Amino acid sequence: MTDDPPVEFHESLGNTSLRVRQLADDGAPHGTMVVANELTAARGRTGNEWAAPPGGIWSSTLLRPDLSTEHVGRLTFAGAMAVVDAVEPLGVDARLKWPNDVVVASPSDEDAADAVPKKLAGILTEPVVDGVTVPGKPVDEVFGDDNVSVEYVLVGTGINADFDPAEVSLDRPVTTLRAEVGSVDRERVAERYRESLVARCAAAESDEGFAALLDDWRERAETLGSRVTVRRRGNADVTGIARDVSPRGGLLVETDERTVEVTEGETTRLRNAPR
Repeated sequence: MTDDPPVEFHESLGNTSLRVRQLADDGAPHGTMVVANELTAARGRTGNEWAAPPGGIWSSTLLRPDLSTEHVGRLTFAGAMAVVDAVEPLGVDARLKWPNDVVVASPSDEDAADAVPKKLAGILTEPVVDGVTVPGKPVDEVFGDDNVSVEYVLVGTGINADFDPAEVSLDRPVTTLRAEVGSVDRERVAERYRESLVARCAAAESDEGFAALLDDWRERAETLGSRVTVRRRGNADVTGIARDVSPRGGLLVETDERTVEVTEGETTRLRNAPR
């Protein structure tokens, strides 16, 4: 029987992903996790600064999955569902926003057609290929048809936990576990998240397992059925009805002309638009 992968807890850290990369390069096993109460040099999916004040569950987890470059994006869905698995037992009604956000609708807003869900958590999946980190885009789109292999994957996850949402200045509504259900045991939530992430990663390695994972994701999808605009880096925006997700995790958006598979971007639901 092997020992459980190590979990490091830090009071304050610059960036958990950098620490996990050090551990990975030293041969740390699949499932190794680093968690911090506060980050001083956090960044988001597009490289922008990311608020990570004291009281959060800011983590990065090392995964060594048996996945092709085309399918590494499956782990973003695994990470999102792992957050759901970690917070639902606390009484949080978590919903999922493509591609990488976990959100909560305010009770007073649930029946409002133009309600804007509040962000609870975000997931950043970073494959490392030939020593190069590939954040925010499918690996196969970056390297084309080149014969490359993924060395390992860093799944960074930020869960807004035990602080006042007003402490975070963002361009979107946010919430925290404390605001939803009161103070929580952050270490226990982190451990529950890691356990689920490792299990969800294993499921995502097979087509059948990922199909089941997508079914779980669809049940909690805030995005599907809504009229949205997806803003993409270096490409034209796509506006239409978010109909489904593809077998590799792309968002299928039905525009006035055709259905487009979008593999990266920032999704905004259009207010006052029918779901």
